[in-house]
Amino acid sequence: MVFHAVGSIISLLIILNQVPSADSLIPVEHYNYEPAGRRDPFVPLLGLELGGGKTGHLSPENLRLIGILWGDRGYYALVKDGQDNGYILKRGDPVAGGHVSEVNQKAIIFEIMHAGVVTKYELRLEEEKERR
Repeated sequence: MVFHAVGSIISLLIILNQVPSADSLIPVEHYNYEPAGRRDPFVPLLGLELGGGKTGHLSPENLRLIGILWGDRGYYALVKDGQDNGYILKRGDPVAGGHVSEVNQKAIIFEIMHAGVVTKYELRLEEEKERR
């Protein structure tokens, strides 16, 4: 009985220590992906085109208004999405389901169309808390 157990252990050690030969039964193909100059394969192909470009995929419900810029060309809103990516929006820019209808000193207003009904959605600039 002891000889049988020792023989089994020695057989297992011999089998496990063998290195598979290059002529294995299942050929293995090695491939290295070079992403330089290629698009991100995880970004949807269709979703971005429906909204209209770089900001067309933004959902106003998922945005935070960070700041407002203004000058000779009007008002611009600085917003961040849920992934902390920043965007600069102006009046007329497309967003998911609608567009920016107005940017003023304290807010950005979106017009969103859903099932034929236009809804206004407003993001207000948060007041800075007093520092003490």
